[in-house]
Amino acid sequence: MALPSGPVAELLGHAVGRYLPAAGPGARSLALAGPGIRAPRPRPDVLLVPRHPLTGASWRPPGDEGAVVPMDSGVWAYLVHPGETSPMPATGVLPEGVLRDDYALPPRPWYPLTPHHRAFAHTLARLPAVRLPGLRGFRDACR
Repeated sequence: MALPSGPVAELLGHAVGRYLPAAGPGARSLALAGPGIRAPRPRPDVLLVPRHPLTGASWRPPGDEGAVVPMDSGVWAYLVHPGETSPMPATGVLPEGVLRDDYALPPRPWYPLTPHHRAFAHTLARLPAVRLPGLRGFRDACR
């Protein structure tokens, strides 16, 4: 899996590097997509999209049936706009580069993001493609 540089690679790079094969010539591409962001062209293999905070429905580009990975809307917003940490938009106009100081910065994790090992192995075991030699060897290595 080829991750875009920046916050996405910072957040997911460790887990992707640990659980997925190294990026190479056949690596799948990943990009952020969602409301207010132009769809990347050409379309990457996988899109990271927000999940609606009330309904839980995944956002999907109009007319697109490709692979999407939904994530919490707050995490998605941080990845799209890493400098903005306010849960509410500021009223009025602030000078360029000035951030509001009436809210606390979000806590940073103490350790890299890692998926739950048993949940990952269980999900992998349920995929029909796990019977193929490449993925089966990968699943056996994760056990």
